[in-house]
Order: sequence, then C-alpha cells, then structure tokens
Amino acid sequence: MRPREVKREDRVVFVQVVEGLLRHGVGERVTPRLRERLRQAGLDLDRPLLPAYRVEMWKHCLHIIISEVYPGMPREEAFRQLAAQHVEGYGQTLVGRALLRLLRLLGPKRTVHRMVQALRSSDNYTEVRLTELGPSTYEMWMNSVLDAPGYAEALFTSFLRVSGAEEPQAVVVRKEEEGTTYLLSWKER
Repeated sequence: MRPREVKREDRVVFVQVVEGLLRHGVGERVTPRLRERLRQAGLDLDRPLLPAYRVEMWKHCLHIIISEVYPGMPREEAFRQLAAQHVEGYGQTLVGRALLRLLRLLGPKRTVHRMVQALRSSDNYTEVRLTELGPSTYEMWMNSVLDAPGYAEALFTSFLRVSGAEEPQAVVVRKEEEGTTYLLSWKER
C-alpha cells in the first residue's frame, strides 16, 4: 500500500469522474433545474470542467443528481442506477473507453486488480487493499465511507460485468470510520 496522506479538506476527485457521470452518464437528463442546483453547489456545467473538485462538494452533487434524475425512487436504488450510468458514461470518455476495452480482454480476475488502479487514479486520496479469498472471491478495503448506499457496490458490479463476469456481486462486509470493506465475487465458469 502506498501512502497517500491527504487531509480531508484537500481531498479531490478528478475531472474524468465528473465528466463520465454528468456529460455522458446522465447526459441528456441534465435538466435546467439540475444544472442550476449543481451550479449553486459549485459545479458549473456551462463552463469548462475543472481538473478536480473537492470531495465533499462532489458527494453533495451526487445527492442532488439522484433527487433530480430519480425522484421518488428509494435512495439505494437511485444510487445503484446512478452508478451503472456512471460506468456507462465513463466508458464514453477517452480514459474510460480505453479502460473498458481493456477490462473485456482481461476477464474478471485481472479486472479486480485493475479496479484497484482505477480507483486510485480517480482522486488524490483513495487507498485500496485487495485480498484474494478464492478464485472468484475477493475482499477489498477502501479508505472511504460513502453516504451513497449501493453506489460503490453497483460500480464494482458494473465493472465486473463489463469484464465478462457471470453473476457479479459486490456487498459491504463492514464499515468503519477509516474505510469500507467489500466482498466481490462472481460465478465460476
């Protein structure tokens, strides 16, 4: 594990995360109202995207997005839908297109290892530890706790699905103040 000591107030997500979700994933469903609410939160879609956005602001934007794009839907299901759209949208960015092509070639097992690198490259603070529990089962710890139930799980499942995994699953095993542990698995062929 490489040290990435970044103070909470200095944590940022990089532009490809924002672009993948808003320009491509949500795309045409960005209404004038959503656009204005995001602008008020600090994310102006009428200007060129910044290289990075503060994590706390980005988390707030995720909540705004689900309230506008999935009104009335249970929160966890809305975050799951948003995560699936995020992977789809990320696949339309320059970096994402290359990564998703690579995942299809790698298969599920090597994709799990690649996800660790992808998570680390999406921001300036993420640390990930991966433990293989079996040929198609991994425990993954991340140094973040999202207030977006179902979001990370759906992201991981979507990446595994892209890689060709059958019946991929990602579930939270435990949450602690310092991070979250997920169990990633899929059906062996």
